[in-house]
Amino acid sequence: MRIAVAGADELVGPHVIEAARGRGHPVVALAPSTGVDLATGAGLSAALDGVDVVVDVSNSPSLDEDSARRFFTGAAANLQRLGAERGVRHIVTLSVVGIDDTGFGYFRAKVDHERTAGSGPVPATIVRATHFHEFPGQLVGRTRDGGHATVFDLRVQPVAATTVAAALVEVAEGPARGRTPDIAGPEPAEVVDLARAFVDHFDLRLELRTDDHTVTGIAENGLLPQPGATILGPSYAQWLHSPEAAALVTGG
Repeated sequence: MRIAVAGADELVGPHVIEAARGRGHPVVALAPSTGVDLATGAGLSAALDGVDVVVDVSNSPSLDEDSARRFFTGAAANLQRLGAERGVRHIVTLSVVGIDDTGFGYFRAKVDHERTAGSGPVPATIVRATHFHEFPGQLVGRTRDGGHATVFDLRVQPVAATTVAAALVEVAEGPARGRTPDIAGPEPAEVVDLARAFVDHFDLRLELRTDDHTVTGIAENGLLPQPGATILGPSYAQWLHSPEAAALVTGG
């Protein structure tokens, strides 16, 4: 089975590629670095030649609602239209737990992303996952300023990106399902507590500050999985010892 990974340069993309190749599937990387622009469709038709399944883990470069909506719906529509022309038989789209009934614009854009991804001629499956174990460390790295860093005031139940990638490949190997049970990690926690554990584990000696203004309109437990979700390890504490955690510090 030939699998194309849309968003191959994003956080989950390399893990999906590794998981797919590990299960014997040839892989096509869809990303600006390979000459493919998902939002405009440039280079996409040729890249989908001979592809059986697309796994879409692409992400908007902006949290702004209008910008995110243009990216997500444009990319999903192009994958559906050009995928149908090229004989793609299944599109698997990664989404986020908790995007319904929210005031956060980026999540409203993700709802439209799901709608577009599932409404074209190619059979589709939507897989929602909670935030990744990588999320707190990414925030620390992006907001680090001298001796402090800023993280969002959110409650999450994070899961490892490698775990989600493996699950996406398994879904890609089967028939389209419309929607799968949500995927989540083992334990809920506050992002600031996870970030503190990350900072302490790698001895970064940073003061953490909370940001309760950038991400708004989310209920207190709105990002936690609903009953029936698939719970997958490793735990966050276990993940801190992984190469993926260390790479957030070293830039590897």
